[in-house]
Amino acid sequence: MKLKELSGGIDIGSEFHHVVVIGESGKVLYDKQVLHRFSEFHSAVRELKDTERRTGGKIAFGLEGKNGYGAPFDRILGENGFSLYNIDNLKLKQFRNTFGAEWKTDRRDARMLAKLMSLKTQLNGERDKVFIPIEKTSLTNEKLKILSRHQQTLIDEKKRICNRLRKKLLEICPGILDVFGKVEAKTLLRILIRYPNFSRYRKLSKEKLLRIKGIGKVIAAKIINRLQGLEYVRELVEVYATVIQSQAKRILELKEETELLDKELDKLGEGSKEVQRLRSVPGVATKLSSRLAGEIGDIRRFKDSNKLAIYFGVGCINNDSGKRKMAKAVFKANKICKSAMIELAGCTIRSINESRRYYNKKRNEGKKHNHALRCLARQMTKVIFKLLIEDRDYYVKDES
Repeated sequence: MKLKELSGGIDIGSEFHHVVVIGESGKVLYDKQVLHRFSEFHSAVRELKDTERRTGGKIAFGLEGKNGYGAPFDRILGENGFSLYNIDNLKLKQFRNTFGAEWKTDRRDARMLAKLMSLKTQLNGERDKVFIPIEKTSLTNEKLKILSRHQQTLIDEKKRICNRLRKKLLEICPGILDVFGKVEAKTLLRILIRYPNFSRYRKLSKEKLLRIKGIGKVIAAKIINRLQGLEYVRELVEVYATVIQSQAKRILELKEETELLDKELDKLGEGSKEVQRLRSVPGVATKLSSRLAGEIGDIRRFKDSNKLAIYFGVGCINNDSGKRKMAKAVFKANKICKSAMIELAGCTIRSINESRRYYNKKRNEGKKHNHALRCLARQMTKVIFKLLIEDRDYYVKDES
């Protein structure tokens, strides 16, 4: 006996979620606010299962955006056998507007999601993906995704503070950057933490420098005279010292946290065949492979490399009109994957001859550096899809 198709909608919130289920006739079978607590989640699951038993149906839920405050409710629903689909918030807004009302509430959004889900069989064609199934990924890949996203957050924060520290150093003592080059150099950071006040550098001795972690006799001998001869704005040196020390401390903490996460990702990556396959590509290390493996999840959810490229944000989709054949870039893509793929393309230029030749070809055609990298990233998407779908390592063809 075929089960009735029941359509559900969940409007996600930070404190509570609004859940609505409608039957095939459009009648509301379930309408309730669920507090964001485990006890409420389990209670809602029992009630939803009871709704399925009473009506002889099977509920498929539409969620407005998979990420954010949907966890862990979405996980619990999936583990209890409910089908879940991710619905883009722009599609929901357009669908809501077709009913001619501008007002919006959580309950109405949940009902709109349920109504939209009831049209799934009509709207979800091969080329018109309105509903994206939320499929369970392996636990290892889920952990990789969480850790790699956290690592990226730390990297972004470090970049922001490095830019701020560099600006402060240029304002108060620009010559110190000539001594160490990069703002994020650990030697410079440790000196700034210990001696943020540049007025003390005239009395700085080699023995004091040697007490700082990471500074040996060779480095101390090279920089001692240059540090003592630095010029700085005397009137503001004390107030800048407070800011510089704070920022240097945070940058060093972020660098050390990122390095610890690299080790954690290394350990997790050993249990992921996807990470091992991606690491076989010359120039691709733990951070990139872990980030991509976590974001991709199960490669089988992508029909071909074109779908994967669109998900990465490095592919184009048709935008034809009449006799004109055109294409347009995908803007609503996975930004983390797009950033990782551009970085991966840059790494392969240095490590793979074929990638370098392709990049140079695009540059010779007149394309800018970033455009040529995107083109190479699109080609590398084909390679990644092939490696993961065939479950094999990358190998370089013998060019002799």
